[in-house]
Order: sequence, then C-alpha cells, then structure tokens
Amino acid sequence: MFLSRIQLTPALAEQSQLGLLLQDRGYGLHRLLWDLFAEGERFLFREENAAEQNEGSKRYPLYYVLSKAAPKNGSPLFEVNTKPFTPQLNVGDELAFKLRANPTVARKQAGAKNSKRHDVVMDAQLQHLRAACTVRNLPIEGTKSVIKTALFSHPDFADNTLKQRFNGELEDAVANATHHWLNSRGQAAGFDLKSAQATGYRWHGLPEKGRKAGFSTMDYEGVLQITDPEAFINGPLLKGLGPAKAFGCGLLLIRRL
Repeated sequence: MFLSRIQLTPALAEQSQLGLLLQDRGYGLHRLLWDLFAEGERFLFREENAAEQNEGSKRYPLYYVLSKAAPKNGSPLFEVNTKPFTPQLNVGDELAFKLRANPTVARKQAGAKNSKRHDVVMDAQLQHLRAACTVRNLPIEGTKSVIKTALFSHPDFADNTLKQRFNGELEDAVANATHHWLNSRGQAAGFDLKSAQATGYRWHGLPEKGRKAGFSTMDYEGVLQITDPEAFINGPLLKGLGPAKAFGCGLLLIRRL
C-alpha cells in the first residue's frame, strides 16, 4: 500500500485562474485524481485545506490518498509525494485517528421491499421529534420543520425554558447517534473506540448529478485501541469506513500515541 500527499502544482495553485476554477468545482477536481491511477484502480482519499495544513497561505485543496499502487508521477496538474504504507500493529496498541465519514442508517419503508439509507444526523433528529410527538398523541408525519412546529404548539412547550431543554436533548440525540455509528463498527473491524469527537457536519451538493443530489460528511477525531490487528488493517484501514468513498469519505488516518 502507498500513502500519498497530492496537491495542485504551485503554478496552478498560486497563480493560474485554472487553479481557482478547479477549487470551485470540488467534484471535478476529485475526478482528476483518478487520472493518477490505472483504470479501475480503487483508492481512498481525504481533502484538506493547504493553508490549514501549513502548506501555504492560499486556500487550495490538498489530498491524502491511500492506494494499492503508487500514483503516477509527471502530472501537469498535481505535485505528488508518495511513501510505502506498511503498518505493523499489535493487540492493545492505541492510535489517534481522524476520519471524514458519511454516516448513514438503514430504515425500513412501509410498502417497500428494501430499506432506505438516511443521513444519521437528520435521522436522529427526526426520530427524536417523532418520539416526543408520539407521547403527546401528535402527528408524526411530514418534514422535520412541520413536526417540530406541531410539537412546539403543544401546551407542554408554552414555556421557552422547556423548548430550550428539548433542543438540548435533540443535540444529545444527534451526538449519541453519530458516536454509535462509529462505535458499532469497531467489534467486527478490530478496534475499540476509546474516545471520539464528531464535528464539522456538512452537506455537499452535487449539481453535476442532479438538483437535489449530494451527501453529508462528519469529521471524527479521537483514540482507538486495536483488538484484532489483521481485521483492522484489512478492514477499515485499507478499505475505509462507511459509504461515499468516491467522494472523499472513509479514509482512516492514524498515528501512534
């Protein structure tokens, strides 16, 4: 395996209007990464901001890429730095990690054969709102805003203090759901989650694929402990965690503590 740091060449990143155009069309820039590999080659990647990574003052994209084959050199667009990635891990090792994921949950749909996947954050909010409506015999169908409006019109929420408390409980429900999404994957993937913080929830529109197309991301950071080195290396480390890997999700960046 190879771990690479890939960024626009200085000429493009610092001077060219082409560099600015590529920055504004993130999906198009992701696709250009594929040209660095043989057709059909699968790889994991994560986009960062070069300025935040101390790689310069301009806010141009920088990519970390994990692949089975080394990316091609000589690209007119990218500056590529690659090194072999051969992790040696043992049971009990503790690692700091970073993960940009697309956490989703499957829910059965009435009248449908297959379950439908939902964004974990949106689903946690909706489930919490519906539960609060159920105990008050209120309608539980409709959008989140419709359900929340109906809920807050109930006499129980005449006091703004109770509304604030409920909103706090809603935030806790989201935090628990996002933590559970990652923690529940640990047993089969060879690790125990010791600590984790989920931040940076974002929606990424994909107008190239349709007006409503897109996906959400959540940034995780924390500490994990290895319980099965082989399962961990051959699972989440090399294959990634969660869906939307083609859009920069799933790459697990680790370092020893």
